[in-house]
Amino acid sequence: MPSNPDLTSLSFTFLGTGTSAGVPVIGCQCEVCTSADPRDRRRRASVCLRFTDGEGHERVILIDTSPDLRQQALELGLERCDAILFTHDHVDHTFGLDEVRRFNAVMGSAIDIYAEQETLDFLHRVYRHIFEAEKNINRSFVARLLENELRVGEPLDLFGLRFTPLRLLHGRQPVLGFRVEALDDSGEVAESQPGQLPLAYCTDVSEIPDESWGLLDGLKTLVLDMLRPQSHPTHFSTEEAVSAAEKIAAEQTFFTHMTHDISHAALELPAGMALAYDGLVLS
Repeated sequence: MPSNPDLTSLSFTFLGTGTSAGVPVIGCQCEVCTSADPRDRRRRASVCLRFTDGEGHERVILIDTSPDLRQQALELGLERCDAILFTHDHVDHTFGLDEVRRFNAVMGSAIDIYAEQETLDFLHRVYRHIFEAEKNINRSFVARLLENELRVGEPLDLFGLRFTPLRLLHGRQPVLGFRVEALDDSGEVAESQPGQLPLAYCTDVSEIPDESWGLLDGLKTLVLDMLRPQSHPTHFSTEEAVSAAEKIAAEQTFFTHMTHDISHAALELPAGMALAYDGLVLS
């Protein structure tokens, strides 16, 4: 008998779909930066999963904390954050971490963060006022975070969802993507997956190593990096992203992390593929 997932009301929201400079780009008057199409306005890349767990509790999980997190959270109406997963240590994916202190205050509890050790070390260096709060000159309102190390291929189960970290290459830098699946009430991957699951989130990628392709099999939804039409040393170009998506063959692919070289309305893509945009909700 098929097992059913132990969660309900799952949604996956694109908080930001832009590259490190965002769109519009400061000081640029190009066609995309001056576009009236709201889909061409792109904050820095991050996503949010919202759902009700098996015990009836509302849950919010973020992947990355972009510098635009405050505005992203306000627009989506977020009032809690139960966990944060980090893909890597770059500024456009981590410099909103200070904003989560407000969630601490609202919830009255600490927030678990999950990342590879290199990223945790980076966060310690940048956010000493958080991780070494006892050294602050004044007592400060800082985030309360609980650190947890991620390792490639070792699943992380959170509130009825399983996140399996997979290795991606961002130029020469190893980064993480995540395969997301729902669990049943026995803690196993549910045979019947809700909504857009199984889903893989793969931002900031220029190469998928051989050992990672297996974790991209059988996807209902793929979210994949597509920087611009021109080649780039650390991101998939338009052609490379489409080629990778065709090989993965998810039921639906959404592209993210786009520069102002991509116009939402003008770019034509194969069937089953589309550009994501800020505020897009998959459910």
